[in-house]
Amino acid sequence: MTQFRITSILKQYRYLLLLSAITSILCSSLALIMPLMLKIVIDRVLPSKDWGLFFLLVIVIVAVYTLRFTMRLVTGYLGTYTVTRILLDIRQKIFKHLQSLSLRFYEEYRTGKLISNVISDVALLQGLISMIISMSDQIVMMFIITIAVFFINWKLALIIMCALPLHFLNFYLFNKILRRNARALQEKMSEISANLAESINGIRVVKSFSKERSECRHFFNTMRPTLDLAVKMNYQGNTCHGLYETMIILTYLIVIGCAIVMVGPDFSVGDFVAFYTYIGIQVGPIAALASQINTISQGLAGAQRIMKILKVIPEIKDSPNAVEAHRFNGKIEFEHVRFKYADAPVLRDFSLSINPGEKVALVGPSGCGKSTIGNLLLRFYDVNDGCIRIDDRDIRDFTQSSYRSNIGVVLQEPFLFSGTIHDNLSYGRPEATMEEIRNAARLANVEEFVEKLPKKYDTTIGENGASLSGGQKQRIAIARAVLRNPSILLLDEATSALDTISEKLVQQALDTLMKGRTTLIIAHRLSTISNADKIVVLKDGKIDQLGTHEELMAQEGTYQTLYITQQKAAAEGVKDHDNIFYQQHPRALELERKQKRQ
Repeated sequence: MTQFRITSILKQYRYLLLLSAITSILCSSLALIMPLMLKIVIDRVLPSKDWGLFFLLVIVIVAVYTLRFTMRLVTGYLGTYTVTRILLDIRQKIFKHLQSLSLRFYEEYRTGKLISNVISDVALLQGLISMIISMSDQIVMMFIITIAVFFINWKLALIIMCALPLHFLNFYLFNKILRRNARALQEKMSEISANLAESINGIRVVKSFSKERSECRHFFNTMRPTLDLAVKMNYQGNTCHGLYETMIILTYLIVIGCAIVMVGPDFSVGDFVAFYTYIGIQVGPIAALASQINTISQGLAGAQRIMKILKVIPEIKDSPNAVEAHRFNGKIEFEHVRFKYADAPVLRDFSLSINPGEKVALVGPSGCGKSTIGNLLLRFYDVNDGCIRIDDRDIRDFTQSSYRSNIGVVLQEPFLFSGTIHDNLSYGRPEATMEEIRNAARLANVEEFVEKLPKKYDTTIGENGASLSGGQKQRIAIARAVLRNPSILLLDEATSALDTISEKLVQQALDTLMKGRTTLIIAHRLSTISNADKIVVLKDGKIDQLGTHEELMAQEGTYQTLYITQQKAAAEGVKDHDNIFYQQHPRALELERKQKRQ
């Protein structure tokens, strides 16, 4: 089954593979002339000392091997180009497929394992594809040689051919065992890659808790089984190769033994030398299989893992009748929306209407469904029941790319790509002019710190903006949204993790960004949303309260309790980043106050 799948992947490269195979066959076939030359030398040149014939043979051999050298260069170039091109396209295909998968897939599949699929598994496939190309000429040569040895002596050829199935049986059995072990080894290595990526990304936490030695010990413990598997596979591969060599020696001995009996008028010494040489060439492909059995097994295992990823069906797909979305007016409607993660319901019959240009805030305790509503609006997931409409049209009617191009997103923890400030600002609009970029930076208060940098917009910021402060990163994320000029804006508590000064600058940038746009705010700190047109209080996946800040404060309920709790926490000097915790766990704040009084 795996071989069929590999064939289906390689099908689009069949002409390149065929051309590589033809040049390889021509190169190898020229070597078949040498045993015939030896036969002529032994049977005719040596007994009669025919120097004329000898020099003729020399000219032929030099010409043949000069041509063979040229063909080898052509074969090497075509083979390398073909294999590299195939691997490049396979990696691109995997990466493109990964981009099409939903967030749910990434929540279940570790990043390090995906990197292993794209890099390591495809690299293992390289050895297999190279072997396929190189084996094509060997198979043709085996067929030609089989015919040749039957012409030389059909009886001896029949005896030798009976032994060939044993070679292939030896390879088949060991390949089956090694492929299973290779697959297990690759799974172990991908787990190690995942652990390594996780440990490096969390290095601050590791060092903060002084867990370096523990992490090193864990890394060694996960690596140890790979040593056992690698040694085991090496032993099995050497056993396969050793059995092959034993059978080859027995084959040669049979040829020599039979020759002792058969050499005579009908089977000359030259015939014996040619037969012996041809048999040596014929078992070459089997030798290649035996010596490369680990490479083949690992390549097949890598191919299986690649196909496993490519078989994952994207959860969110454009419908065949999807249309391009043009600029929205900004009317948003959630109609009886239900959604669950696995078997855990999150939203239960959620309905909400947002008019164009309105600023609506979503608040509530952790797990009430605030972030889920944002994910559904962005169509990172599709609703289980009900629908979401933009300008009176179901969002599933639009193509994903054109639909999302109308929505700007600013997250609590913005992600910046390694590269320059210019690259990150223009990420959503690569065609933007420098003047447009500067204008967006000015509106988002980015220009205030960029102009102080030596290289200004060409400053490299490192991985995820490592050289910038939290406030600077957030302002770049806002400028990125400004430059895109979306009709709908989604803010996921964009200021909760900032200090007072940075918060003021970021809030000014957000106020500029929200003007004239429909805005949905996922809020944790209620003090930041008091001027919202609507505040939606969620509880257990449903709307618990709905109104303006003044309306909700005038009635007893969840919003009033959360707001008063946060205000008391701020008055008592509770740190801003603790507000998120205390608003969701008021009891914890009461306990802390009690401890302070004691």
